[in-house]
Amino acid sequence: MPRTPRPPLSASVFDSVLRDALRVAHRFTRALAELLRCAGWDLADAAAAAYPGIAYSKHGHCRYALLSRVCLSMFDGFDSYQFGGTSDASALEGIELAVRRNESLQQFIAHSDADPMELMSSSPDCEFSQFCDRKYKQLIHPGIESSLFGNPDCRALPVMATAGPLYELFITMASSIWTLHRLAWAYDPAVGIFQVSRGTEYSSVYMESIVRPKAFSASKEVGKTVRPKVGFTVVPGFRLGGTVIQCRVYLES
Repeated sequence: MPRTPRPPLSASVFDSVLRDALRVAHRFTRALAELLRCAGWDLADAAAAAYPGIAYSKHGHCRYALLSRVCLSMFDGFDSYQFGGTSDASALEGIELAVRRNESLQQFIAHSDADPMELMSSSPDCEFSQFCDRKYKQLIHPGIESSLFGNPDCRALPVMATAGPLYELFITMASSIWTLHRLAWAYDPAVGIFQVSRGTEYSSVYMESIVRPKAFSASKEVGKTVRPKVGFTVVPGFRLGGTVIQCRVYLES
């Protein structure tokens, strides 16, 4: 019997998996923020160090700076086939498009059904485990680690040495983003990623404001308006062929 053709992957499929990943990223960020507060961190000062000169419209909005750091760190390297691994330069050489797409889709399906904590324990040298190790070291810098675990030398230990509630949330988040990455490379062309820099004029086509943007103000020049400017990207955006999934930004107030 002939095999039934595989239905094309749609933008809605990617968007649904992305939303699941972002929900976990929000949960991890909230847990990290609470632990940092308990450890004596002033999140407003930390936000000012990450994004100097940003005037937040509300005091509690400094939490978006931490969410931005988490998301941009975790998605860094998303546009490479090995997600920033050492073999990126030659990863696609000699791989046919159909083979790459099928391999990525099979990895997406397999990882979606896997228990990420069990995978980390049973296969510490697999691609996913290596990804978690890279991202943990990129996201949790020595100052944070020292505050949370009271041991400035623990970065020298394997990533599994930090097991605990926050670490489990981190692995869950990493797993959801790794799954999304495998799905992204099953498309033709692969899903692209983008973010916008500070001072970029707000565009509702490519951006979604985390908070309600103020009404565009009138300019001194007739017929022109002054549009809000981006303070920082909180969540990157994605391109699927001709479809854009907006990046989420915090606007200068």
